[in-house]
Amino acid sequence: MRLRHVGMAFFWACSMLTFRSSILLSGTADTPEYESLVVIVSFVANMTAMLAVAAWVENDPVRIDRMPSWPMPVLVIAGLLLVFAAGRVGGAALLPLLLGGAVLAGVGYGFFWGSWADCYGRMHPARTSFYLPVAFLLTAALFLAVSLATEYLGVPAIALMVPLPLAAYACLLRCRAEKPDGRAAASGGSKRSLAALGSLVSLIVASLVLSCLFGFVWELTVFSVGSVNEAHLAPLVANLVVAAALVGLVLYARTRINLDMAYRVIVPVIVVLFAVLPFFWETNPVALNIIMSASYGLFDVIIWSLVVACSYDFAVSGYIVGGIVRSLSVLLRLIGMGIGFLITLVPGKPSALIVGVSIGALYVLVMLGLFNALRRKRRLTSTGGGVEEADGGPAAIEGEAERAIEQEPAADLASEADEPVASAAASKPAAHAADGTQAAAPPAEDDADQALFAAIAEDYGLTRREAEVLPYLARGRSAKVIAEALFVSESTVRTHIRRILEKTDLHSKQQVIDLIEKYG
Repeated sequence: MRLRHVGMAFFWACSMLTFRSSILLSGTADTPEYESLVVIVSFVANMTAMLAVAAWVENDPVRIDRMPSWPMPVLVIAGLLLVFAAGRVGGAALLPLLLGGAVLAGVGYGFFWGSWADCYGRMHPARTSFYLPVAFLLTAALFLAVSLATEYLGVPAIALMVPLPLAAYACLLRCRAEKPDGRAAASGGSKRSLAALGSLVSLIVASLVLSCLFGFVWELTVFSVGSVNEAHLAPLVANLVVAAALVGLVLYARTRINLDMAYRVIVPVIVVLFAVLPFFWETNPVALNIIMSASYGLFDVIIWSLVVACSYDFAVSGYIVGGIVRSLSVLLRLIGMGIGFLITLVPGKPSALIVGVSIGALYVLVMLGLFNALRRKRRLTSTGGGVEEADGGPAAIEGEAERAIEQEPAADLASEADEPVASAAASKPAAHAADGTQAAAPPAEDDADQALFAAIAEDYGLTRREAEVLPYLARGRSAKVIAEALFVSESTVRTHIRRILEKTDLHSKQQVIDLIEKYG
C-alpha cells in the first residue's frame, strides 16, 4: 500500500471539518443556526454536483477521464476561504459569503467523492476492502488532530485545512495514472448501471434510513448543547477508536471474513441502540450522538466498500454508482436534520417525538430485514409451489453447486493445493492482498482465451468477479485454490460459482467446463 491509495482521507477529513463549521466561523456567525446553514447548503451542493456528473458520464464512462480535475481543490479552497471570511467580515456581507463558500466547497467535495469512487471502482475489491478502513482511520486522526490543534494550540483552522484538498488531489492524480485492475468496461449505458444499482437495493434502503437517523440525532444534539463543537468533540474520539478496531479486524481476518457482510451485523446493532437510547435522550444527548456517529462512521466505510466492489463487478463507473448512493444518503441526512430542527421548535419535552421518529425508522429497517429473509428463504428452500423445477431451479442449482464444490476427490484437492498457482503467467492483473502485495496470478490466458471468457461473461451477464473464476473452472480448480489465487474467502468463491451456474442454467462445474469448451 502507498499513501496515495488512502488519499481520499485528506479530502474526507476536510469535508467533515467543513461540516463542523464552527471551526471556521467566529463572531456573530458562530451560532448553531449559521453552522447548520453551512452544513445544509454544502450537502445540497454536494448532492447536486454528484448527480449531475453521474448523469453526464452514464453513457460514456471515459468522459470522467477527460473531465478537468483541477477545479476540485480550487473550489474547495475558495469555499473554505469564503466561509472563514464570513465570520470576520460580518454585517451585510456575512450571509452571501457564507452561502457562496458553502456552495463552492460542497460542489468541490461532490467532485472529489465521485472521482475517488471511480478510482476505487477500478481496483480489485481485495485491495479496496483494506484501503477504505485505513482511509477512515486516517480521516478520523486528521479530524481529531486539526480540531485539537485549533482549540488548544490556537492554530488557525484555515491554515490546517487548505493543504488537505491539495494532498487529496495529488494522491488522486497518481492513483488515476495506475493501470486498472482487470479488464475495462466494454460499454456503458443505463442497463449496466441499473443492474449494478439493483444489486445494492437492500444496502441503499438501509443507508437511507440510517442517514436520516444520523442527521436527526446530529441536529438535535447541536441544538441541545448549543454548539457544533461540543456535539462533535466526543464522537471524534469514538470514530478514531472504531476506525482502529476496523483496520485491526481487516488485518487479522484477511480472507476469513468478508467486509461486505459486516453491514448485516452493524444494522441490527444500530436498530437495537435506537430502540433503547431515545428513552435516555434527556439525561445525555451527547452520548446518543457518540454512539450514532461511531456506528454511522463504520457503516459509511461498509457502504463505500460495497459501492466500489459493485462498480468493479459490473464494470460501471464508480462515479455513477457512488454518486447516486451518496446523493441519496445526503438527501436523507438533510431530511433527518430537518425533522430534528422541527422537533427543537416544539415547546416542552421532545422525548415522545424522538421515540416516534425512532420507531418509524426501526419499522422500515425491520421490514427490510424480513423482506430479505423471505427472499433468501424462497431461493434456498424447496417448495411444492413451483418455485424450483426438476430441471434446475434456484434451490436445485445451489444444491448442485455445493455438491460440485464440496465433494471433489481428496487427492484432487491435495494436488491442486500443492500446485504453484503463483508461477502461472497472467494476462491480466492479479488480485491484491490486503497489504497491497499481489496474490497468486490466474491461469495463463492468451488472446483467444481472453476473448472466449469475455464472450461467455457478456452472453450470460456475468459480473467481472464471476468472470474471473471462469479460467479456474476451465482447469478444474477447487474453491480453496481459487480463493487463494484471488485472495477472497472460499464462501465468496462458492457464491460466484453458484451465480455462474444460475446464470448459465447449468448444474455442475463439469457442465461449465463443457460450455467453455463449446465456446472454444
